[in-house]
Order: sequence, then structure tokens, then C-alpha cells
Amino acid sequence: MKTPSLFDIDPSSSELGSASGLWGLTRIPGVGSQTALAIAGVASSWSKLVEAPEEVIAQAGASRVKPHDLAAMGIEPVEPPKPPEGIQLIGYFDNDYPELLRKISTAPAVLWVSGSLPSGKLAAVVGTRNPTNPGVERVQKLVKILVEKGYGIVSGLALGVDTVAHEAALANGGRTWAYLGSGVDSPSPAENKGLAESIIASGGGLLSECDLSEPVSTHSLVARDRLQSGTSDFTIIGQSGVPSGTLHTARFTLQQERPLIVVAPPESEVEDSAWEGNKALSDPNGCNPDILKADTKKLIELIGSRKPVADVVLTNSDQLADFLEKRQ
Repeated sequence: MKTPSLFDIDPSSSELGSASGLWGLTRIPGVGSQTALAIAGVASSWSKLVEAPEEVIAQAGASRVKPHDLAAMGIEPVEPPKPPEGIQLIGYFDNDYPELLRKISTAPAVLWVSGSLPSGKLAAVVGTRNPTNPGVERVQKLVKILVEKGYGIVSGLALGVDTVAHEAALANGGRTWAYLGSGVDSPSPAENKGLAESIIASGGGLLSECDLSEPVSTHSLVARDRLQSGTSDFTIIGQSGVPSGTLHTARFTLQQERPLIVVAPPESEVEDSAWEGNKALSDPNGCNPDILKADTKKLIELIGSRKPVADVVLTNSDQLADFLEKRQ
């Protein structure tokens, strides 16, 4: 029988691979989610960090971590705060961690969850905070079709299109989940506190990689955009201007190699700046990578090779039904 060693473990059943263990690892200076996952993949327990910090660092490729900091945490590991009732901490190696999210290269080591975790077929529906009336109507129709086809709706609880998507899901008897840029115990914006409660009461949930009570920030809002697309089978851009935070989700969708669906501007508003992002993504001549804030050669080349950038351009709601039919 093969003898287990420090670097021959199953992180899903180890102390460091647990949700609390991964959370504790991210308290160490220089340790983010990916480094925490790497460390949990080579060391089974806090005591192992004390015994062989240099070995762990070398095997995990964690060159930014100091052996002293790793060993010190092993002596006095930090426990996550006890969450309020209805909130849980879920770890990357847990069975109910969102399946598709685990596949992205920047998956969070842990997520705080209020309510349920996303499950089943999922579609991210995102867009501007200031949609036009036609934009709202289109999103409502698309979400109705998605719910009828058995899809849960993933969005970000922001005002505008996100709110429309969540509300349309609930109105049609569906479930919906919101990724937040704040702690799940303090959902933002305040105007959507009631919506957040309805999402949970209807069987959905709020999720965040931010710690409990952590306030919203520009950085966390952008970071959560990758989680919306990463959790979902595909992303729908309901309506977007330029610049727009929505385009971060579009970029992440491309990087994650998930289908990007874009609503075409209606004829009556084709020149409206509120649709500028959609126009760029659906342009048959392609899109300027700068609009998507592409910052790597690989991504710039990918965007440049796609004409249009969108995998599907929706000029009517029937096209979404056709797309879903082909995926069955």
C-alpha cells in the first residue's frame, strides 16, 4: 500500500481543504485564493505548516509567502467568524460548491452564502444601471423564456438591469442568485434590501467572496463580475453603454470560454448611448478590445478574431428559445 506523505493528500477531506481552513489560509500575508488552494493541495493540516513551511511553499509555488508567516499561522490558526443564522461559509472542495465556478482559473477559495447555493441550469443576465424602457422590456421577456426552460438567473443585485432580471425571475416563479460586492449580511445597494430578502425567501441566495460586514468597493464589484459569468452556462448582456461595469462581465465570459449572448439595440434606439456596449459587441465588423479593457495579448487577439464578439446576437426573443433548444 502506498504510504501517505505530506504532499500526497486529498484536500477535500483535509483540515486545510475545509472551508474554515481555506479561509484561514487567506489570512496569511501573500496568500490569495489560488495560493490557498495550492497550499491545501500539498499540506493536510496546520501542524504540517509548522513542520515544513519551506517545503510547502516550494511545492505550492507560493514564492511570495514567507516561511515564518506560514509556520506562525500553523501554530495559531485563525477561525472564520461565526455567521448569523441562514449564512454559511462554503469551500472550493465542498461538494455543493458551484460546479461551473470551480472550473474557472480564478475561482474563490471560499464563498459566503445567504440562502441557497446556485444549482441546475444557470444563466447570467446583466446590464446597465440606467436601462431604457425597451431595454427593460427585452430583459423581462428573455428572463421569462429562461425560467420557462428551467434556468435559474444569476445577476448582481445592482439597480437597473440586474434588478429587472431578479424581479422577472421571481415574477415567473423562478429562482435567482445575486453575487455581491459586499458581505452577504449587508447587501448593497440599500434600495434592494427587500429584493435581497425576496430572493432568499423564494429559494435563491446571495453569494460573496467578501467577508461578512465588508462594505462594497469598486474593486469588489469588478471582481464579482467574474463569478456571475463563471457560475453560469452563458451570459446575456441585456443593455450596456460604454464605459460600463457590464463589459467586465462580458470580458470574463470570453476568458472563461462561455457563450456570450448580446441583445441587439431596437431600431428606435439604435443611436442611444445606453446601447453603445451592445452595439460594439454585436458589430459584424468586430469590436475595439479597449472597450472591454483587454489587458493581455491573448485576450486582445481573441477579441480581434471574433466578428462579432458575441456568440449570439438577439434581435428577437424567439432566437433565445432557439439557442436554448439547441443546448438540450
